[in-house]
Amino acid sequence: MLQAASSVKNPLVQRVEIAQAALTRFGGRPFKWGVDDCAKLAAYVLKLAGYKPNLSQFGDYKTDLAARRALKNREFSSVVNWIDSVGVARCFPAATLPGDLVAFPGVGGWDGLAVVLGNGRVLAFTETEDDGRCSIIAADFRLAVAAWNVTPCRK
Repeated sequence: MLQAASSVKNPLVQRVEIAQAALTRFGGRPFKWGVDDCAKLAAYVLKLAGYKPNLSQFGDYKTDLAARRALKNREFSSVVNWIDSVGVARCFPAATLPGDLVAFPGVGGWDGLAVVLGNGRVLAFTETEDDGRCSIIAADFRLAVAAWNVTPCRK
């Protein structure tokens, strides 16, 4: 007799679906502080994976300076420290899978957060591609500042 298929999705399938959802939601969007930025991108992925990134704790921020103040007011020195506080485990950048997060050196002293898509590509806001729009870019993971294994939580 055949057993009924499990209702639990394969975690790799979930990861790919999360990465695709991030691409659908953010792909091509221009960078805008507090609306479409790397923190919003990362928080979206974390929420879809079942984590509670609590981005709302930072309140509204519409400028570089306001974003820095929001982090400092919550005693985070960087977006890397904020992601560390969410409860996802760090991993080696070269070991990332679709849906994982990676931080790369960014502009103006910021580290930029990106979503791993696979095959050496990430989804990120970058000044060097498409005038700051969120784009798929080839990433040099040797330059990564940090990476996190965003394994989907069982629900």
